[in-house]
Amino acid sequence: MNKRLQYLFLFSALSVVLSACSVSPTPKSVSGQYRGVIQSPGGELAFPIHLKANDKSLSGFVVNGADTAAFDEVKLKGDSLIMGYSYYDSYLKATVQSDGSLAGQWARRSEGGDYISMDFSAEKGKTYRYETESPESYPFDGEWQATFKEEDGTTFPAHGNFVSQPGGKLYGTFQTETGDYRFLDGVFTDSTFTLSTFDGPHAFLFKGKLQPGGTIEGDFWSKDTYHATWTAQKGENTLRNPLQISAEQAVGNHVTFSFPDLNGDTVSSADPKFVNKPMLVYLFGSWCPNCADEARMLRKLYAQEYRDTELQIVGLAFEYTGNFQKDADVVSRYKKRFNIPWTLLISGTSDKDKAAEQLPFLDQIISYPTSIFVDRNHNIEAIHVGFNGPATGSTYYNEIQRYKAHINAILE
Repeated sequence: MNKRLQYLFLFSALSVVLSACSVSPTPKSVSGQYRGVIQSPGGELAFPIHLKANDKSLSGFVVNGADTAAFDEVKLKGDSLIMGYSYYDSYLKATVQSDGSLAGQWARRSEGGDYISMDFSAEKGKTYRYETESPESYPFDGEWQATFKEEDGTTFPAHGNFVSQPGGKLYGTFQTETGDYRFLDGVFTDSTFTLSTFDGPHAFLFKGKLQPGGTIEGDFWSKDTYHATWTAQKGENTLRNPLQISAEQAVGNHVTFSFPDLNGDTVSSADPKFVNKPMLVYLFGSWCPNCADEARMLRKLYAQEYRDTELQIVGLAFEYTGNFQKDADVVSRYKKRFNIPWTLLISGTSDKDKAAEQLPFLDQIISYPTSIFVDRNHNIEAIHVGFNGPATGSTYYNEIQRYKAHINAILE
């Protein structure tokens, strides 16, 4: 073969190789199971991702124990893949690598309207969350009284409840007086555990180590900067009832509000639709998963028991940007997500002190969500601070019963 033919052969072979390498991924080729990892300051924060090809599109979800968090949009363009939770303004953005893995970032809007970002990667075909060997003992099962300490020295109580399974798998959650830390999923050894969750807006990583006296010492990381340490000892739940947390002097105060709805039209508590009507007024943020748990519960409860009553529900949204149109857009996605039939108003930013200035009938805002049960005279009958969702089991059931009891009280 002469040199000219050799060059032509090599050029043709190289063209074939380059052509094969440049073929864009397709929904079918991207479809499958992945081990997703966000690089937390505390180490790998892992979670399973499932992607499924639907004709020419993709859908998918993340798994955390008994819970799934479905993406509301999955977009593949060229080798760029976006898996998003638009109602949280949160996205996993990655490039599909030649070996099928993903490399990119997790980005989500945060307080003040800015975006935070953290490195994200995913390996295709790996179905485990964390690798571990089967332990010989089950030291973390049961209930734990915990105290968390933030880096500025602030402390707060919590209640841990964990269940072990063979093979070193561990599930559970931490509950606080203002809400829970979602469905946690991970692994344990004879002396340590790692638990994590990713649900769109939140990326939580917990690590714990058993001490000689039977207590646990651990660390908690959230997003890109938050870190707290914690200690725990065996014990039952001693957290305060959510109806007892807010200042008692707020009960009996007269409730008034006047804010724009999603179209920019002002809605007031003095409007005819609210006159002489009992109301459930709840403070929320579209960015808040505990608020989402409450909204899901309220939507079901309203449809089953209160649709045909005089009860008026009003959601006061406190969002990140302070820009009306941006905040109204994300709250509109929240409204659509839960198929909400009641009134939603854009009421301010998520800063608790500034939000409290908008609501003179409250001394302070401790948590999102906060739910206010208002009688026909628009006086406060009770205030429920925070919300503990399905991950807390019987506590979640008790939350529902409390809501029903106070709704029934203001309907009388």
